[in-house]
Amino acid sequence: MVSSDVKKNVVSSETNEEEDLMNLVGGDGPWQRWIFVAIILCSVPDGCHNMAMTFYAPNIDHWCARPAYINMSVQEWKYKALPPDDQHCSRYKYFNLSNIHEDTNATKWKERIACDSWEYDRSVFRNTVLSEWNLVCDKEWLVSMTKSIFIAGYFLSAIVFGYLADRIGRKSVIIIANAISLIFSIVCAFSTSFVMFAVCRFFIAAGVTGVDNTSFVLLMEIIGPKFRTKYGMSTHFGWIIGYMSLPLLAWLLGDWFWMQLIITLPCILLLSTYWLLPESPRWLLAQGKEDAALEILSKAAKKNGMDLTERGTKLKETIYRTTKAHKNEDASVNVLQLFKRGLWKKSIIVFYLW
Repeated sequence: MVSSDVKKNVVSSETNEEEDLMNLVGGDGPWQRWIFVAIILCSVPDGCHNMAMTFYAPNIDHWCARPAYINMSVQEWKYKALPPDDQHCSRYKYFNLSNIHEDTNATKWKERIACDSWEYDRSVFRNTVLSEWNLVCDKEWLVSMTKSIFIAGYFLSAIVFGYLADRIGRKSVIIIANAISLIFSIVCAFSTSFVMFAVCRFFIAAGVTGVDNTSFVLLMEIIGPKFRTKYGMSTHFGWIIGYMSLPLLAWLLGDWFWMQLIITLPCILLLSTYWLLPESPRWLLAQGKEDAALEILSKAAKKNGMDLTERGTKLKETIYRTTKAHKNEDASVNVLQLFKRGLWKKSIIVFYLW
């Protein structure tokens, strides 16, 4: 615990306590940079899964499937049995083997029926969720619904994991959210129905967003104030890596199943965050855990080459001030404060920008 002597010697300061705290241990040193690299990795799965449906459900050519008893090429089938203005979702109702093989106009029967099965152009994508569950024609809207379900997972994650991060800690939430994304990413690849696939996508979104958002908060809380803009913007490199890797995977694999498994690998690597990432010292101080915060800050100072011989007392004083400031905060503050007079305009602008 912080000694009583330190508490007695605390001097008032107009400088923000958090700024003093991080500057004392080095606001931009090897300790922060190593954590930054780990947090870049935290952003990669979010970028991958966010863009995945573009390659899982691409706009590929499809047409009514040929009956098993008919032996003819795709082009011949399209010419003789499918309406030229709607080859994707309907075919002519009346045809038979004999008149199809005749070199006559097979479209003399104009009555159409909806396709009950489809064939797909597999020249680029060998297997997609479209071909897996026939999400075409009257089921095409399910693809858009899946994307909406994914965004709903984003929304729920921001609320739930944002709350939990303040209650159980940043590091704990990152570990829990990553476990969720890892489990449902693997299950998603082995989905046996579209409903199962969509549910998995919801929890994947919740998991990767929980990891990404919470790791961003953790980074901002361990970086010196004047370096936050640089590091905050640089975290988007994880998204860039995720976005750029997907077209390459789609070109190499052409199969949504294997793509899903490959983009799950970063989640497996993120299991190492249990050892790589520290808890946020600021959160620890907000919880009154001064000793734990001091231990982490001391390690940070040592890693950054900062001499605590002279700064030790100042560090303890700053820890005490920060803890005291958190104790004096209004506990009734909640999300509704964002919409009070003087803040609601800024809140709406930030919501729109995000």
